[in-house]
Amino acid sequence: ARMGAAAECGFMNAMAAATYLAAKGVPFRTAHEGIGKAVSFCLDRGCELGDLSLEDLQQFNPAFDRDFYSAITLEAVLGCHDVPGGTAPAQVRAALENLEQRVRALQEALHAHA
Repeated sequence: ARMGAAAECGFMNAMAAATYLAAKGVPFRTAHEGIGKAVSFCLDRGCELGDLSLEDLQQFNPAFDRDFYSAITLEAVLGCHDVPGGTAPAQVRAALENLEQRVRALQEALHAHA
């Protein structure tokens, strides 16, 4: 629980926020710049991206909409890294399954030579 709470603060979701804007058609470079300004705004005010109102967000880029808040949850942040070796839950499960198979194979090899 504490780990999850810690992961939800400190702008770990900034890349997901930039990806959100890029998915809305904003060039990534522009999205990255806007999120950087939003993070700076938050740091000045002692808040997180998810604490900003939609009106505040739209000062940085008009493409922000209400669905932004669901795009920066911890689950969404992890899910946007759905590539081999990434943090998406499916990728973590696949890596664990692969590791378990490797451990079983090594154990079988050890027992075969014992």
